[in-house]
Amino acid sequence: MTWPDAQSFCRQNFLDLVSVSSMEDVTLLTNMVDLDAMVYMNTSFQHRAWIGLFDDLDSWRWSITDPNFYRDGEAAFRNWRIGEPNNYQGKESCGGMWNSGFWNDNPCQMLAKVICHDVQEQNVSLIFINQTMSWPAAQSYCREHHTDLASVRSMSENEQIKGLVQSAGENQVWIGIYRNSWMWVDGSNSSFRHWRESEPNGSKENCAAAVLADDGRWEDQPCSWKMPFFCNAVPGSKQVVKVKLLKSSSLDLGDPAVLADLLQQFEQKLKDSRVEGDVKLRWLDQSDGRIFHQD
Repeated sequence: MTWPDAQSFCRQNFLDLVSVSSMEDVTLLTNMVDLDAMVYMNTSFQHRAWIGLFDDLDSWRWSITDPNFYRDGEAAFRNWRIGEPNNYQGKESCGGMWNSGFWNDNPCQMLAKVICHDVQEQNVSLIFINQTMSWPAAQSYCREHHTDLASVRSMSENEQIKGLVQSAGENQVWIGIYRNSWMWVDGSNSSFRHWRESEPNGSKENCAAAVLADDGRWEDQPCSWKMPFFCNAVPGSKQVVKVKLLKSSSLDLGDPAVLADLLQQFEQKLKDSRVEGDVKLRWLDQSDGRIFHQD
């Protein structure tokens, strides 16, 4: 099956595509299969199977998540250069601005100078930081010394930052836009990775497969390819619960980090209530791909 079809199958019949958090998990998966018995529609996919790791190329968001900071539509403002973001070689998940004012996705470990901002309600002061650093280091620096990395809410603010970049004589600077790369379908925060050498490497290869003939190491592949897959068949009952949040809530329900934190809080409440067994929670996407809708 394709990766999306495999996920649908696993969710209907088991729990989800499998998440892999340790070498013990890798060994368990590789020992489950008879390589000679694996059948493929294309032999170039031989001895590969989908796992529940994916790269969401459409999850761009701002470092500052407070919804009160953005008026209607401002959090969705974008000014990408033509052809960007392109996830070159499958390694670009942090955003910068060229001196032309257009944006580009870059490897997060690239070194560049930084635009921070100080925020007081809707008022913003932009600050050019004359030090080169990675995007994660820039985020930490801006949060320690200012409010955060700069969000760009309008073309007017874009032009202000463009002016700072040009005045400093820089080609490109970090701004506060980024996406979460390579996430597990169950929302787990496991940092365990078992990529083959030079992987992931494809700009359009957004789903992960285990190469079972190579000690279960992983490759990124186009999600439309058809291959076998592993489901997480954790025993136990499944129950769908509808969650309703009051309008007064200031949570950004489009932010994956906020959704993951909510799940952790719900799981802890269930544990505190002495619910028996191992509780695993996940959000269910609706037909339009969203989780929450306004009543």
